[in-house]
Amino acid sequence: MAKGRIHVYVGPTCPADEIGERFPEVVPHPPVAHGDFFGPEPAAGDVAVVVDDFAPHRPGARHKEYLHALDRGVTVIGAAGVGALRALELGPFGVRGVGTVHELYRSGVLDGDDAVAVAHEEEAPYARLSVPLVNLRAAAQAACAEGLLRAAEIERVVETLRREYYPSRTQDRVVHLLRRAGRPQLADWYARRVADDPHIFDQQRRDCLAAIEAARRTVAEGVVGRVTGAGDAAWRTVALRAWRNHFVAREGSPPLGQRIAYQQLFNPYYARVWNRYLEDSLPGGPAVTRLPLPAARERERRLADADCPVPDLSDPHEVALLLSAEEPADIEAVAAQLRRDPAPGFDVGPRSRRAAQDPARELSEDAGRVLLCHIWQIPAGELAGECRSRGIPDVETAVRMLRPFVAGAGGAASESLRAETA
Repeated sequence: MAKGRIHVYVGPTCPADEIGERFPEVVPHPPVAHGDFFGPEPAAGDVAVVVDDFAPHRPGARHKEYLHALDRGVTVIGAAGVGALRALELGPFGVRGVGTVHELYRSGVLDGDDAVAVAHEEEAPYARLSVPLVNLRAAAQAACAEGLLRAAEIERVVETLRREYYPSRTQDRVVHLLRRAGRPQLADWYARRVADDPHIFDQQRRDCLAAIEAARRTVAEGVVGRVTGAGDAAWRTVALRAWRNHFVAREGSPPLGQRIAYQQLFNPYYARVWNRYLEDSLPGGPAVTRLPLPAARERERRLADADCPVPDLSDPHEVALLLSAEEPADIEAVAAQLRRDPAPGFDVGPRSRRAAQDPARELSEDAGRVLLCHIWQIPAGELAGECRSRGIPDVETAVRMLRPFVAGAGGAASESLRAETA
């Protein structure tokens, strides 16, 4: 069995270069973001060490994404920053917490993300622009140990610094706040100690490095992650599948999602493909081809009229079913179209950006309906049913799927389609 790998999602807490020097086997990643656990890595047997996220610049990984990683066999360790908070929230389900910051959350000393919030640069190396409150708490405790503060004063000092909005809480501002609070000796001591050693009170950095050491031990022991404590709870929701599909659909060249959309829109017989997919994915149902013809037709109608299930695009079997009628020429047609007008959200090029910036260049809802009726050779009254028979939940979704294939059509195309089908 191959040895697991350690993936570290870190930004301002500890520079990736430093981690690489200390732990050359580690796979560094930017701060964790929505979708990071849906790709091929980390894989079963790996360890994901979550330290930072991109807040407020980008959405972080949702809680169910952590469960998804565990369910794939990935051990998830949270520490130091938002990872410590997620480990507290998801500890009962299998996410492990490491370090002092996590323990402060677990014991109730910390109870919100303001303790680890920090302003930082948006691009690598994501340098810190302010001081996190949890590190200032460590400084206050060190001052107490050296006799500059009484134990009863620690919380008052921390509260003084907490009231400053976190992006403004720079080292110089901290010194100023301490002086303004009538603690000049403490301010001088803090400034001097930080000047001598910038990391002296950096509890987050220490926890980050400790979490990587814990990950090393986990890999050496061959531990495989799993979801615990969920019981029969249905945490694998449609929303989770939709999130996963959103990111998996972007993979490949041309992207998988566009290949499937092309089949749904332009294959004249795709209703048969979708029906086969439903027959295969619905438990306990006999195949249509094994039923008497009237019963088979009735089942086709029932399946088409039902709410469209959301396929799992991470399942190779389901993808094979959805693309079972695809021809090489179809793949080339998608690739050629995306070269002309890359689909927004996949490989955005200048022409697509112009269409997005100019609403007149985007296919309108009315024009999209007309074009779909024209492509499928059906009257407008049958449009909703035809959508469902192709695995498209509604007409609005179908128009949205169609737009990348007619990007830049705009109002002229709308008028042309109306005239052609009048």
